[in-house]
Amino acid sequence: MPRVRCTVAALAVVLATAACTTDGDAGPAPRTGPDGGPALLGTVDLDAAVGGDARLLDLAAHPGDDPVALLSDGDTRGWLVAVGPGDDGPTATTLLELPAVGDDAELTVLDDGSFLVANTSPTAGYQLLTVPPDGQATVTALGLRPERAATALSADGRTLFAALALPAPASAQLLTVDLSAGVITMTAPVVPEGTVTALSAHPDGGVVALVETGDGRALLTAYDADLRTVGEPVDLAPDAPVGAPADVDVTADGTVVATLHVGDGRRLGRLVTVVDGAVATSAELDGVGDSALDVVVSPDGRSAWLPQADLSYPAELVTIDLASGERVATVSLCAGAAVLGDVAPLDGDAGLVATGSCVDGDGPQATAFLVG
Repeated sequence: MPRVRCTVAALAVVLATAACTTDGDAGPAPRTGPDGGPALLGTVDLDAAVGGDARLLDLAAHPGDDPVALLSDGDTRGWLVAVGPGDDGPTATTLLELPAVGDDAELTVLDDGSFLVANTSPTAGYQLLTVPPDGQATVTALGLRPERAATALSADGRTLFAALALPAPASAQLLTVDLSAGVITMTAPVVPEGTVTALSAHPDGGVVALVETGDGRALLTAYDADLRTVGEPVDLAPDAPVGAPADVDVTADGTVVATLHVGDGRRLGRLVTVVDGAVATSAELDGVGDSALDVVVSPDGRSAWLPQADLSYPAELVTIDLASGERVATVSLCAGAAVLGDVAPLDGDAGLVATGSCVDGDGPQATAFLVG
């Protein structure tokens, strides 16, 4: 999963700015969903789950179980924390402690229940850390040191796709890693040239990539399982002067759902669907400057969930109808401003978990919001 990370430093800037925009009562406020719609079921402090201040790096779905958050102390320790419903509200349970991981770490749960953490180690470069639920972790070093990376697990769960932005003069690369053998099996250049900000597996065995070009375009490129391009790149915001891509997901029927920031700043956003190599629907999003615009498609493929937040707007989780592009539901996550990051579905269409921090007098706290 992408993505733009909500670091403690970024949260500190938000808090300083928000001092003049909030009345101090900015904690999460549960809501009752109208007509059976989604509602905030509660929140849980992830810092408390690991016994101190932590940096939230990623959040991953766990088929058959609760979503798992990856946290770090920014120095020597990391944690995997399961987030889900409990008898008295949301719970956060530490599953495993990890060695230090890089700030670009991305978490994936494999079919056998193992946890895969792809990250750039300060000493060893880009590597894959595979952690069985009850076994010894193994490290696969890929011999590269990217400036930015994005990953996606293939539809069959056997291959990891990775897109690495390498230091100049090298070009950005796509590669595939055989997870059972721990070796790179294929490489290809990113087409068109640019930085891949997000990847998502396609049900036909390939992968789609969000590419930010040097001239500020947000393009979608599809690749087959052999990393050959499929069709032409699609400009997701041809009418916008700047289109910084954020996240991407793919429905079971192959519809691509992408989010991006548009315009000269981050306040405006857009959700776009792409069908058969062309933009099908587009939904405008206002007040998303403090949201990573992480997106998750509902199990039935009809709608998408994404968090939106900005200092001058409420922090919400919105539901977009993918056929019409209309907003069909809104769940308030915080009473005031917030910084919002990743989202991941609960198992069995039971709702989802969003992550971030409400802006309040207690300072930034890594928080999980349970919506159902």
